[in-house]
Amino acid sequence: MSSTGKFTLSGDASSKKHSEPSGLSVGDPHSKKSKGDASVSSPGLSKPIDTTGDSPGVSTGVSNSKKPNGPTVERAKTSVSSGVRGKSAVSSDVRGKAVVSANVVEVMFFKDVKFGPHEGEVRFRLIHFWEARNVLKKILLGLEMLLIDEEGTVIQGFIPSARIDTYLPHMKAGGIYRLNNFFGSKNKTLYRVAEPSVTLTFTSTSALSVLDNSPVCFPDDRFRFYGYEEFEAACDLKGDLYDYVGHIKLVNGEVPHESLVLDESEIASTRRVLLHVQTHDGPVMKLYLWDKAALDFCENFKATGGTAKVILVTTLNPKRFGGALTLSSMTSSRVFMNSDVQATQEYLTWLVSNSDVANRVDADVVTKTETVTIGELFSYMKQAAAKVAWFECTATVANVVHGSS
Repeated sequence: MSSTGKFTLSGDASSKKHSEPSGLSVGDPHSKKSKGDASVSSPGLSKPIDTTGDSPGVSTGVSNSKKPNGPTVERAKTSVSSGVRGKSAVSSDVRGKAVVSANVVEVMFFKDVKFGPHEGEVRFRLIHFWEARNVLKKILLGLEMLLIDEEGTVIQGFIPSARIDTYLPHMKAGGIYRLNNFFGSKNKTLYRVAEPSVTLTFTSTSALSVLDNSPVCFPDDRFRFYGYEEFEAACDLKGDLYDYVGHIKLVNGEVPHESLVLDESEIASTRRVLLHVQTHDGPVMKLYLWDKAALDFCENFKATGGTAKVILVTTLNPKRFGGALTLSSMTSSRVFMNSDVQATQEYLTWLVSNSDVANRVDADVVTKTETVTIGELFSYMKQAAAKVAWFECTATVANVVHGSS
């Protein structure tokens, strides 16, 4: 792992495609229910993901074919269709029920998703989801998601606010799902969390269901790491949001130790935690954790008894504050520490073996907050050997004079 290079980490995404898994599967949800078709009650998505065994009365068949002038696709014939659908996808008498059908379903990979409507099926692990709100008016716009398919391709998903209540009760981070009928919309250019230019958007005809007993291995996650130089180059550009992994030097100005107790009331009030972090022996950077990310860090740090050394934060926004590069968490950010994921485990192993390197202090980087008076500040400025330094000033205005010469 390089502290300055960008790399990604993923689980085992090399598994080949297998036949349709046993259990309930989604047929073609856009097909119309003909007269005389039976509708049967379904428990929806209440079946646990890790449930084993075949569902009775369900038969499957698989054949591979290649579309003319198109990617290789897997076509799976299913005898039962089940899942959560948008309101306009089914008639009023069968909402919330499984609709019996026998249609061919086109299974796609994320790399094959293009702009426009799709009637096929995608299968994925739901890595993470969060609310998308208008920055100024705080109006809920929808639910944003980070999805990964069996090939390890990560794509951004979106559920409009009007459809959140339909799908959110059945969604769980880490769950494996199948989605039929969706729209490939243009990905945003500001603060992107995934590389594809297409966002997978749920529509009124979309059908979502749990993918039970899948023989295919879906990666747990995938990270896009940046080092100091990459963050420096991307500073204030409001572009893609990348991930960071490193070790903690300071927590709110204090060196981490077993007896360190974080002021939870202050963190809840300010909604902020300030960390000084470093990757290997690179430059020390300030990392601001806001809102949920700050609370998550506080909870995890407390659980480790103040011994947490390694931190990984996703989707960070590089900004220049007080002339120095700082990293700031976003609504989409997640916090991992020590042995939470493979990337932090690997870094912790390096840290233990290279403690002398990690404990070096760069004299050119001021990492500890010091309180000085204005007189001491003026005295520092008059020194011939004084270096460039940044100060945060807290003062009381004693008087305001108008028209003074």
